Amino acid sequence: MPDNAVRIIDISVPIHPDMPIYPGDPGVSFEPAMDMACGEAANVTRVSMGSQTGTHFDTPHHILNNGVTIEQVPLTQCYGPATVVEVPPEIQAIDQAVLARFNLQGCKRLLLKTRNSAFWQTDRNRFREDFAALTTDGAAYVASLGVELIGIDYLSIELFDSSDLGAHKALLNQNVLILEGLNLADVPSGDYTLAAFPIKYHGLDGAPTRAVLIG
Repeated sequence: MPDNAVRIIDISVPIHPDMPIYPGDPGVSFEPAMDMACGEAANVTRVSMGSQTGTHFDTPHHILNNGVTIEQVPLTQCYGPATVVEVPPEIQAIDQAVLARFNLQGCKRLLLKTRNSAFWQTDRNRFREDFAALTTDGAAYVASLGVELIGIDYLSIELFDSSDLGAHKALLNQNVLILEGLNLADVPSGDYTLAAFPIKYHGLDGAPTRAVLIG
């Protein structure tokens, strides 16, 4: 690779019918709508899945039911400087004390690399309930720092046994975008440029996203 070549790291997960799905969400199915093998003029696939499938954004409407849907997400928040921090693998509940170990002053886009990234390799077809995620006080701390976007390397920013969705609410009430379902396994901690743009669905609570890091 030339010294001046741009390095693009795909941190999205592939969408396929056997992928892990958050319990209760719709599964993924691909069905041929047109098939050249059957003499039709083109191949076209009918895709069925939930709005929160794979790598995706949550909107405020997803949890707050306030009408702020995916096409209203400011794209300026989805692109720009980002910091990847690596949370030790023994930590499941990421609270304020854990986050305070990192220098996050001035960070606008924060991506949490946790033990979860390994799950995309070891459990490609099975949902794991023991994923690492934010506590409510951890989420409130992130919002207090002025972070505009937070990403995590599994299907929810919220611990699986959370009953009140406190982490989501602490972030979305402060207009912090939530990017879930990343794979940061091959990404060292450090500073990058994030480009993560959701599909422009109208009126939906979230959308699958192709997310990459540049740097």
